Amino acid sequence: MLARLLFRRRQDGVVLPVADLAGSPADLTAAYAVQDALDGLFRAEAGHRAIGYKIAGTNPASRAHLRIDAPFFGRLYDGMASATPAALAFRPGFLRVHEPEIALQVGRDLPAAEAPFDADAMAAATRAVLPAIEIIGTPLDPWSQAGVANLAADNAAFGHWIMGAPVTDWRGLDLLDGAVTVWIDGQHAATGKGRNVDDGAFGAAAWLANALAGRGVSLKAGDYITTGSVTPPIPVQPGQHVRADFGGLGSVEVQVLDAPGTAS
Repeated sequence: MLARLLFRRRQDGVVLPVADLAGSPADLTAAYAVQDALDGLFRAEAGHRAIGYKIAGTNPASRAHLRIDAPFFGRLYDGMASATPAALAFRPGFLRVHEPEIALQVGRDLPAAEAPFDADAMAAATRAVLPAIEIIGTPLDPWSQAGVANLAADNAAFGHWIMGAPVTDWRGLDLLDGAVTVWIDGQHAATGKGRNVDDGAFGAAAWLANALAGRGVSLKAGDYITTGSVTPPIPVQPGQHVRADFGGLGSVEVQVLDAPGTAS
């Protein structure tokens, strides 16, 4: 079963060459069925608890990198999340890129029956906004050529999430055009803005709410949503210190520790 194979390769840190992959999902419907099975393994065997969702492919640069034409989603888990400042061991063949993202925490249940949702509805239902870095992680290699169905099956290539402090009085912040600047080892690496994500963070969150509703799934109060990278993907390297500055929204930091056996 593909879900079991993906789970084992993730747990063992073993690369899964795309060229050797048998039984790839035929479409996104089949891919999400694999993702659901993988979710069961994360919960039952790894002890993870789902805390929300990630959206992939909401940035045109990310879509170009992955050769896809539409967003897709995966789940966030407590066992793969850390508060800033975080230290994370480098995992060769798994950790791929850093993505600075604007994240939301849902303040009330959003029943699937209330769909469709728009950006204004998502803003009204948001308890807090927070800065974040998602680290893409997948054993699929080369991951950028895996295709949307394989990536969606592998929980949308979710590796780890570093979350900043939630901001509840976010309404005075410019979440569309405020600069988000990424620094690696003190050197400027990239600058983006919330508008680089399709329709901004709330528009991306509305896309997710509607996509879930189409599967009969409702967002719940307390769910986190990380809405997609505001910059092009930034490769992960061992030993790096990464800081994403979101202006008034705060900042997020992660130290990527050297892989075992590498020089400091």
